[in-house]
Amino acid sequence: MNFDRIRSSIDVERMQNARVTVVGGAYGLTRDLVHCGLASVVYIDYDRIEPSNAARQDFDLTDVGRYKAEALAASLKRLNPDVQVTFLLRNFCELSQEDVDQYLGQSDLLIFATDSFAAQARGNIEALRLGKPALWIGLYQGARAGEIVYYSPGVTRACYRCICSGRYDAFERQARGEAAPPVNVPSTGGTILDLHLVDAIAGQIAVGLLTAGAPNRMGRLIGQLDQRNLLQVKIDPEYTLNGRDIFGQYLGNHPAQFSFGNIALPMEPEPDCPDCAAIRRAAQEAMPCEQSSNDTSHATPRADRSRSGSSA
Repeated sequence: MNFDRIRSSIDVERMQNARVTVVGGAYGLTRDLVHCGLASVVYIDYDRIEPSNAARQDFDLTDVGRYKAEALAASLKRLNPDVQVTFLLRNFCELSQEDVDQYLGQSDLLIFATDSFAAQARGNIEALRLGKPALWIGLYQGARAGEIVYYSPGVTRACYRCICSGRYDAFERQARGEAAPPVNVPSTGGTILDLHLVDAIAGQIAVGLLTAGAPNRMGRLIGQLDQRNLLQVKIDPEYTLNGRDIFGQYLGNHPAQFSFGNIALPMEPEPDCPDCAAIRRAAQEAMPCEQSSNDTSHATPRADRSRSGSSA
């Protein structure tokens, strides 16, 4: 592939030396990253393609019956025969620790794009344990809005669990048999247009994480976002969260503010997060005394955790 016309925006050499592991979904996003120079992909998914998938995902009717991971691998090879593709027809939640180390441990970025709360939650644990940058992508109920959460070790302070703590609380209440909002939001209502809209933003975040520090637009992106590692995308012009217009709250209500925009919210870590608090404490203890005493990790205003809740 000839990448000459994107080199001013993307560090193609770093992309060609990067490896990304994708867990479920993100079929179009994975192709887009290969368009941007990504040369190695590990894809984990055990679903087969159904006729309805051709209408709203990046598959053809001729793919019906095939494993999604297998069809995606073939598609990536057609796009760029030089790309290295490994696909695993397994349930991510059932992988052993050895499997996770083998398939995720050598990656430069982990992407979790499933509609399974358990898979997204395990992704956070493994990203933290392995010290890997990670990206979570999802659509809200009816695909009226979407979200992108990312984590970069040593850069962002709040992990996926910190940001989506309301979702974890709902899951625990459900486990006790109590009434709670759903945590596994079905993809019903989501069109390929909705998926591509969210994926286009997620893709830039992904390239930003893979090429952070490069002297170009994508390389500067993560530094510009700083601690704003929850991004929400408005798709339906009438979308509200629990009756509140959260986009209008930040972007204003001028008639020009219609839809298809996004907000990037600064997130503060939960002090006692079961997933990342111990890691943060260990990092804090390892800091030189001068740096530790000047730490400003609690200076970021705490965003309303309900904004990333599954009731959206």
